[in-house]
Amino acid sequence: MTQSRRIDTLTLMKLSVSVSDGIGGRLVDLAKRVAGGNVSLLAEVAFKRIFDLAEADLVHLAAFQRLDRRAATRSGWMRAFWRVLGDLMGQPDAIDNPYAPRTFEGFYVVLLLRHVGRPDEDEDPFIPYVGPAPVTPESPSPIQFYYERSASPVAAAQSIAAKLRQFGVRGASS
Repeated sequence: MTQSRRIDTLTLMKLSVSVSDGIGGRLVDLAKRVAGGNVSLLAEVAFKRIFDLAEADLVHLAAFQRLDRRAATRSGWMRAFWRVLGDLMGQPDAIDNPYAPRTFEGFYVVLLLRHVGRPDEDEDPFIPYVGPAPVTPESPSPIQFYYERSASPVAAAQSIAAKLRQFGVRGASS
């Protein structure tokens, strides 16, 4: 008489996700350093952390990531930069001209052109400039930033917002 045995099986889910080359490369490098090269293990750690975040925070982070992904063109990069900066500073951006200065409580931010007399080319860097308005003897010195075309417009805007806060501009909390 043969006795049949029930074997419980563990079903593993295979999930495929798409990430940018930059994020993928960073994930692989990090997995080599901390997880024996196991990218799936490290990704699962990150996924578990997502569940600890408030849903409103995830909505906010997803919106910023969506803007980063849409920055495939030069104009898309600039639109994303201004939108995020406006959101971070509690001042939604409503200006259509990406080269028009924006003011934030006594400071202005403007994207400078790299070339005089002609538009920048697609691969040219972005050059945000932050200065006081009006300039007084007590004013801090203006600061110019430089972001390669491949840089995240969201990260660039977050950096500019942090500098504005250092200057005492209140803005929204990040």
